[in-house]
Amino acid sequence: MKDEQPNQEFDSSDPLKSDNTESILDSFRFVNGRRYHNLDDVTYLLPNDNKEAKRLYLQHNLFKFAWQNNYSSPIHEFLKSGKAKVLDIGCGSGHWILDMAREYPQATFVGIDMSPLFPDAKNTPSNVLFLQHNLNNGIPFPNETFDFVFQRFLCNNVVLDKWKIYVKEMIRVTKSGGWLEFFEFELNYDRASAFHLQVLELVHSAFEAKGIISKPESVIPPFLETCQELSEVHFKEVSIPIGHWAGQLGTMMLTYTLMNAETIRLLITSAWGVDDKTFDWIFENSNREFDENKLHTKSFRWFSKKI
Repeated sequence: MKDEQPNQEFDSSDPLKSDNTESILDSFRFVNGRRYHNLDDVTYLLPNDNKEAKRLYLQHNLFKFAWQNNYSSPIHEFLKSGKAKVLDIGCGSGHWILDMAREYPQATFVGIDMSPLFPDAKNTPSNVLFLQHNLNNGIPFPNETFDFVFQRFLCNNVVLDKWKIYVKEMIRVTKSGGWLEFFEFELNYDRASAFHLQVLELVHSAFEAKGIISKPESVIPPFLETCQELSEVHFKEVSIPIGHWAGQLGTMMLTYTLMNAETIRLLITSAWGVDDKTFDWIFENSNREFDENKLHTKSFRWFSKKI
């Protein structure tokens, strides 16, 4: 990559296992000032601290703005009826659930995540429950408990084999006739230069070295179509502009993109074998293209009814 090409012999070891880490209650560790999980069976590689909570807050508002809604499944009337039970898998800091719970106060919402980033109890509506739980131990509810099961940006944050197990669990706890929805985002910029495309490919390769598929469009549809418990898989796509050239939405997406780069810094520098200075140089040179070339990226939703 010009004069400062990262090492493409990716290191697939755990970048969090370092002599500089500290353990808190055996559940978390700190690396370079960021808090991460410290569980042997957890493959989630992103931080879980207050800085990450801010990124997740922007993420929720950005994608709601881009899509002009919180979901695509045809469940609006049922959510209004007051009988619906909704589960959010990997709910993060809970912004999606809080938004939904206020829009549909008669429905019941449950959020599960292994990170303790949930909102204060005083800010949580009475129709919401948050549960800290490791999904590797399954979803802790009986068969056919929920009418709507939702997940956002889970596929590109966990090992593919684990994600497939989570999906099977999601199907198990969904009622017959209920809906499942999968919302993902992909780094895939239109009109990017050869330099920028190479940076993107190296980012994808760094994730894939960990077994994580950062191109969900190639993975989710074929897998869902093999799930015999699901009816026809529906698909929607929204293209999102990046950069000040596209007004408020583009500026939000640019801020989110820069925050994402910071969030994956440890993973990328470890995988590429580069220092922070080289990392900054690479991303500064690629990020200037957002406005120059008026780039877009894509987000996807797949949703299906359980038979």
